[in-house]
Amino acid sequence: MALGDFTPQVAAYAARPGYPEALLDRLLAAAGVAAGDRVADVGAGTGIFTAQLAARGLAIDAVEPNPSMRAQAPALPGVTWHAGSFEATALPAGSVRWVTAAQAFHWADPPRALPELHRILAPGGHLTVLWNDRRDDASPLLAATRAVIRARAPGFDELYRARDWATELTAGAWFGDVVADEEPHEVVMSRERYRTLWRSHNRLAEAAGADLPAVLAGIDALVDGLDRDDIAIPYTTRAWTARALAR
Repeated sequence: MALGDFTPQVAAYAARPGYPEALLDRLLAAAGVAAGDRVADVGAGTGIFTAQLAARGLAIDAVEPNPSMRAQAPALPGVTWHAGSFEATALPAGSVRWVTAAQAFHWADPPRALPELHRILAPGGHLTVLWNDRRDDASPLLAATRAVIRARAPGFDELYRARDWATELTAGAWFGDVVADEEPHEVVMSRERYRTLWRSHNRLAEAAGADLPAVLAGIDALVDGLDRDDIAIPYTTRAWTARALAR
């Protein structure tokens, strides 16, 4: 397994949460897009956020570098899949009105990615990056899970929570007028889905190394100790939307 190569986690990826529809409503309004508009979802993975965009009637170019992730994605109306990355999308210049990156832009190299995303946007188009942040302090299970991870993989860090995305998105003067938004939500999942969720984390596998089986066994033990099968996991989805500047 290599850092950033999600091939070993593909089967587990469907356990990951979606994004709150109320926030998506506001993001669509901020980007000025509506049903029928062409957008690009970059770093689309297996299409979790792509599916939510497709349900809004958008025409979507889903860009994902990993062939196993693309193969795992369901067939969705209005979605065309492409092999590409943030730094090389393979999309035509000026071809989309909105670029989205859900739970993905922390894998990008911004000095190369921002000019490429600017290139594929129509004048005045927008870029939105967003992440689901677990609210560890609001859940005893999440807090206990974090303790299990820290004991054997103290270096585990998603590497997006503490970053100043408004500053990063405006570097190089490709984008400006950043607007931040967020929405708390809960995802109710089964114990099995919770177990699987942690098997989808590439950085956890990298940080734990040979101790990964022990980390996962510790998480499984926490889940086995629960007295119910439906678990409410609290998140806050945080998003930043920037406008493409004239060059």
